[in-house]
Order: sequence, then structure tokens, then C-alpha cells
Amino acid sequence: MTKLKLDLVCQVAVAVWDLEESLAAFRELLGFDEESLTASSSDEAFRSGRLRNVVYRGETVECFHYRQYNFSLGGMDIELFAPEDPEEANPFTDFLREHGPGIHHLNIRLANRREGIAFLKHELNIPPFFDLDHLGRNCAYFDLRRELGIVLEIGSRVVGPRAAMTEEDIRALTAYGQREV
Repeated sequence: MTKLKLDLVCQVAVAVWDLEESLAAFRELLGFDEESLTASSSDEAFRSGRLRNVVYRGETVECFHYRQYNFSLGGMDIELFAPEDPEEANPFTDFLREHGPGIHHLNIRLANRREGIAFLKHELNIPPFFDLDHLGRNCAYFDLRRELGIVLEIGSRVVGPRAAMTEEDIRALTAYGQREV
């Protein structure tokens, strides 16, 4: 059995109904690096070409309608998503309707991305439920709630504050299986 060789957790994504209210709660309860705060919308990302080749539940999608904030918290990128149309079927609205606000997915980097994705698709018969190209790089979302209790976004690049890390820094951070504790 091939294992997914987790190399790095890059981001925690949270789906919420009210983006401004949730951002205010993060700000008040935990604080975060205000200079790291960025805002974007799916409409703008589709129009600018940052989002392409989007497939949700096997169907090609022309556009979703959600807004998001990203910010650094505890050395991790936090991504807040809120739908603009609560009736639209998309990964975030559907999650909110089923589960309510909460962690939607972890964005991870696999040391064996190609083999790991093939393993999920062909050996475990778990296709990505959401697949897209963002800034020219693929992101595949796998619902592993039954197996692991989480959804994983298997990205092809490091995002957030960890994107500034060198490969040597990442190796040191992820060397837990190779060093004595």
C-alpha cells in the first residue's frame, strides 16, 4: 500500500457564512499578522485567469461566487471562505449546509504528489471532488472524512508564510521521522 508522504501542511481553510464577522472574531480572539491580510473573490479570480480548469463533482464550472480572506496566524496561512450566494452549489456552500461553519480543508504538500494522487484515485477509488488550476498550478481536493476525518487539498506549491521557507528549512521542519526525539 502506497502512503501519502505528507511533506508540509501549508494552510488551514475555514468555511463561514459571514466573512466580516469571522474575520473580526479571529482578530479579537487570536489576533493575526494584519500586514498579511489579503482579500479576493472568485469572480475576480475567474475573470483574471487565476482560476482555470475548475471541476466540481465531475462538472466543469465557469464561475463560483465566494469571497475569501487569507492571513498569517501562528506560522500558518489561514484561508476564510464565505459564499456570496447561499443557494449556489459550490464546495464551500455545500460544506456549510451540511456541517455549518468550520475547517473545510487542509492544504498540504506531498513529497510524492503524483504517486499519492494516483494512489487515491486508482487504488482507493477516491477521485478529487474539486479540482482546479490556480495561478497555473493544480490543486486537487480529496474528501477523506471517512478515512481521516478531513478534506485534503493536495497543492503543487507551498502557500502562505511557509512559502518563504527554503527547502532546507522545510526538510528540517518535516524531519520528524528521521531524527531522534
